[in-house]
This record gives sequence, C-alpha cells and structure tokens, in this order.
Amino acid sequence: MKQRTNVFAFFLLAAIGAACQCAQAANLSVNCEKHESISKALRLLAKTNPQGPNKITVSGGCNENLVIRGMDRLTLITENGASITDPSGGTLAVVDIENSQRVTLQGFTINGGAQGILCSTASLCYLTGNTIQGPGRFGINVIKGSRAFLESNVIEDWGRGAFIDSGAQVFSSNDVFQSNGGSALVVLAAAYFESLNSKFDNNGVGIDAGGTLTLRGGTISGNSSDGIRLLSGKAVFLGPTITGNGGVGIHLEDGAFAGFLAASITGNLSGLDVDCEPQFPITRFIDRTGAITNCVEPASAAQREP
Repeated sequence: MKQRTNVFAFFLLAAIGAACQCAQAANLSVNCEKHESISKALRLLAKTNPQGPNKITVSGGCNENLVIRGMDRLTLITENGASITDPSGGTLAVVDIENSQRVTLQGFTINGGAQGILCSTASLCYLTGNTIQGPGRFGINVIKGSRAFLESNVIEDWGRGAFIDSGAQVFSSNDVFQSNGGSALVVLAAAYFESLNSKFDNNGVGIDAGGTLTLRGGTISGNSSDGIRLLSGKAVFLGPTITGNGGVGIHLEDGAFAGFLAASITGNLSGLDVDCEPQFPITRFIDRTGAITNCVEPASAAQREP
C-alpha cells in the first residue's frame, strides 16, 4: 500500500508540474486591422511572464516601433503575412531587441526605420522568412555581443543591408541581400559572419569586412562596385561564386587574409578578379579559384613536388 501511495504521489507531482509549466506559457493574438497593438501585448508579457515561453500571432498591417527588453523564449509570428511599418520617420528601429534571449521573428514584412531589426546588448535573435525592406540605414543591425541566426530572409533597399559590430556573431542561411545602395553587408573588426548559400547580389558593394567571414556556397554577383572588400580582416571561402561585379571580385589590403579552399571567382568587370593591394594582404590557395589576380603567394608543398 505504501509503495502504491508513493507512485500515486509521484504522478500527482508530475501532473502538477506540467500544469504549472503550461500555465506559464501565453499565446496571444494581435490584429492590427482592429486597432490592436503588438506593443501592448509585449508590455503585458513583460509584466506577467518575461521568461516565457510566449507566442504572439500577428495579422494585418501594424504601424509601430517595438521594443523587446529583458525577455526570453518569445515568438512573434504572422498570420497571412502581417507587416510592421515604421511610424518614427526613420529615427527608430522598427523592432528593437535588447538584453533578451531566444526571440524569434517569423514571416513579417518590415518597412523602413533607422534599422529594420536591431539585435543588441547580448541578445539571441532568430529571424526566419521575413522581408526587411527600406529605406533606412541598416536592414539588420547586430551589435554589443549579440548573436543572430538568419534563415530565408530578404533584405533589400537599405543604405546597408546588414551591419555587424562590437563582438556580434551572425549566421545566415539561404538569405537574399539585394538592391542595397551601399553594401549588402558590413562586418567590422571583432565581429563574425558565416553564411550558407546566401546571396549578395545587385547591391553597391557585396560585402565590406574588417572582421571574420566564412562563406559556404552562395553568390556575390552583379554588384555595381566590388564583390568583397576585405580590409585587415579574415575570410575563408568554401564554395561561393563571385562573378559579374562592376569592380573586382575581391579587394584585399592592410594585412587581410583570404583562404580560398573552394571558390569560383571569374568574370568580374574590372578585368581583375582578386586584387591584392600593396599593404601586405595574405592569400592561400588562390590558384584554385580560376581568378585573374595580381596576388603573389609562395608555392604550396604540393606545387613544389617534382
């Protein structure tokens, strides 16, 4: 009898624990066509359950500048493709994520703002299937030690498509950076960017970098200026195609390092595909790219063998 009582007590405690966990989760709906507000829903969750998990399902066209601060396990997702449009006249981010963990933004059209999405102050941001369109300064701005995971987004019509600084890390997969007037992507010193099959096409410059890049597949093509400008940074190329850019395919200077483990870099319109300027850039395995180049590197051990 005692054993049966203990077993019953165990299952009762487990059921109570599960019920408590369910009680903590909130699923809210916001319809901006009915003059409902995402900001109001965020304020409610910030007061009642900032640690989540929480989900806000949004429909309609919203005109708001959102601030998400000090929250965890928050998902904002659309119903039938909702939009959020900047009402600040380009002075604020449309979505400002600060000091928050596991924040997901999925399926939105983001219009305008100083930044479309700002991920700052050691936040962890997941951006999936969004269209982030200008005009404005930066489509995506990741700074101050934050990490962002991008999947299947379109970032277009900004001064800079994405701007990464201050120890931030960004991982991009199957994203499209296009029609950005300055650079599709800027990676400053101490920041890291890695992409898998993303496209940086038809911008001013494809990528401006002083930080660290890893490019796996994808294209950097049709940009009116250079495909990549690598200034005192480091880049590893694992299969991208860099072609048809108005300047050179890749410009290196000031101690920049480029390792071409696999890449196709041909047909850039300046007549030079990989350009090593005289301030001591470093390349390895450039012979694998098929590029027209002025870069000089020592022969590898395999090349020296008779």
